Amino acid sequence: MKKGAEIVGRGRFKNLGEDAVDQFFPPTVIVNVNHTIKLMQEEAFGPIIPIMKFTTDEEVIELTNDSNYGLGCAVFFGSKKRAIKIASQLQCGVAAINDFASSYMCQSLPFRGVKHSRFGRFMGVEGPRACCLVKSVVEDRFWLYIKTVIPKPIQYPVAENGFEFQESLVETLYGMNI
Repeated sequence: MKKGAEIVGRGRFKNLGEDAVDQFFPPTVIVNVNHTIKLMQEEAFGPIIPIMKFTTDEEVIELTNDSNYGLGCAVFFGSKKRAIKIASQLQCGVAAINDFASSYMCQSLPFRGVKHSRFGRFMGVEGPRACCLVKSVVEDRFWLYIKTVIPKPIQYPVAENGFEFQESLVETLYGMNI
């Protein structure tokens, strides 16, 4: 292959028939890849494992994040603590530690790619919201001489119970019933 990459393993399909040969790509392992190879810069939706050497954790984080894509990743290390530290710094929608598909089994987790891999959310409670246009419509229900005053801008950081208080206040003042 160009640029020194080498295929070291390729699977085979048995009993698919001659008509199916062009419809499947066999699982393939490629070594000696580097960051200039197109495979490392694009999303390959196929059973391809490119293996690239790195020297430091910082280098692997930098190289991984230097991409226009970020659907998901799997970080494999003997040290779980080290794998978690690396995975938490990678720009991707989901990260698995020493596994490649456990996140897909947990349907309650929201999922969304980042960068050019972004196509909306699905799964979890966030999934249906991706199909919605969330819109707030409010009216001042106080009449006569009492009017709602425009409050000062929100101060950051917001107090720990600030959101619960605001939600209770809005429900009390603007709710349909008491």
